[in-house]
Parts: sequence; C-alpha cells; structure tokens
Amino acid sequence: MSYRKILTVLTGGGGDRAALAAAFALASPVEGGAHILALVPNPDPREAVPALGEGVSGPLVEQIMAMVEQESANHRTRARQAFDAAMAAARATPADQAPGPGGLTGEFREALGNQEDTAVCEARLADVSVMTQVDEAAGGEALLMLEAILLDSARPLLVVPKTFAPGGVLGRHVAVAWNGSRESTQAVVQSLPLLAAAETVTVIAVETSKTRGAAGRDLADYLAWRGIKAQVRQPAGAGQPVGATLLTTAGAAGADLLVLGGYGHSRLREMILGGVTRHVLYNAAIPVLLAH
Repeated sequence: MSYRKILTVLTGGGGDRAALAAAFALASPVEGGAHILALVPNPDPREAVPALGEGVSGPLVEQIMAMVEQESANHRTRARQAFDAAMAAARATPADQAPGPGGLTGEFREALGNQEDTAVCEARLADVSVMTQVDEAAGGEALLMLEAILLDSARPLLVVPKTFAPGGVLGRHVAVAWNGSRESTQAVVQSLPLLAAAETVTVIAVETSKTRGAAGRDLADYLAWRGIKAQVRQPAGAGQPVGATLLTTAGAAGADLLVLGGYGHSRLREMILGGVTRHVLYNAAIPVLLAH
C-alpha cells in the first residue's frame, strides 16, 4: 500500500509552494510512480450576489461579480506559477488521465463552484490530501476547506507549515500520537505507508485521566507484527495542554512528521475541531498527518 494519487489544494497564497513541496516529497519515494493533482477551487461569482441582499442595483452586482472573478484569476495565476515551478524542480511529467506514463506525474486543475464541496469530492478520490497551515485568526475559505476535508473526506490530510521547502525531510522520523481512540486508529491505519518506510517511529501516549501512557506499548506491539519497530514515549499530561505536550515530545524526539487522530464534529456547515487537534494544527512546526 502506498500513496499513488496525492491531492494538493492550492489557494494562490504564499503557502502553495510548501504544500507542493510536501506533496512531491510524499510522491518521490513511491515505487512505480505517483501522481500529484493540484486543485484550485474557485468560487462561483454568482454565489456572492445573494449575500448582498435586496435592493442592490444591477451595475453594483456586475461590479461585485467582476471583482470576484478578477480575484480568482489572480489566485489561479499564482497557483499555476507555483505548480509549474514544483513540476520543474521535481522533473515530473504532465498527465491528466490514468494510467499515466509512470514515474512522477502532475496535473493542474481548476474547478468552479462551492469550494468546500469541490475539495471534499476530489479528496475522497485521492490517497491523501495536502494543505498548508491556515491562520486561525484570518479564517476564511481555506480554513473551511481544511476542516471539511478532514471531517468529511474519509481520507488522511497532511497539513504542512508554510516554511516547508523543496527538498525538505518528510517521513524519515514519524511520531504517532496514540490514545486508543477510533480517530487514533484511523490515523495509524492511513499512515501505514509512511510508518513502513520511516527510519524511526516514535509512539507518543500522553498520560491523562482518560489515557494510560502504557497504551503506547500496545500500539508498538501491533506495529511490530507489521515489521515496524517503534520506540515509545509516555509523557505526563499535567501542567500543559495535551496538544502542547505532543508537540514538545515530538520535537524533543527529533520527529519530522506527526500522525494524529483528528477530533471534531460538524454542525450544518460550521466545522468544529477538538482542542488537541486545533492546538496542533495551528502550532505545529512540522507537518501533521491527520485522519478522522
């Protein structure tokens, strides 16, 4: 099992280069090749009109739609430039149909419509999705797409710091956050290609009132049956939030990737993440692979 089709959601922002660098880092070691689908979800300008309310003049409606279209065009241009640079750096071959020519291939695709729905639909047909960290204070559509992919795609999501650069190390030392939950189990199962290829695997089981630190030994035993040797760290959770403890322990261990079960639930179109997931998402200095 390996990640052969990797979705990278681009927004035209400064984080696109980091997302593409991480996507190609995931794809490069795959024997037989892998495919990067770079997706730019564009909002439908007509959807901005109902939000203006009644009594808005026709010329103003046209002006608003033109502004939305121009902003989308600027985003597409910047995203395309980042994609072309990443393709050239990775010496990847363009391909828009399966099966491709083999080796490392890439495709740039634009989509018009609801951005969350578009991102989720494409994510469901990819082995893993990649996005850059989103500024929680800024929020916006990028945050909604990130949360929608995590909670609704049934696929893993790799969230990458904006500082991740081409040629960066990804997956050499993988830390796994474990508490025995359904979400943690999903994260482990969906990260097995990375765990199997890693030089070092560290299981982190934070001791809390709800989680035994010794539970990490159980996961290490399971991984051993798959030929994956893992070391175990059992930090105490007292004194700081669990998310902070996970990041501190992963950093001290020298991990370059953290695997984490993504906690949260949806209420209509409002996505709400759990406290641990939220802390890790917005504070991690290394890539984080999440599964829900």
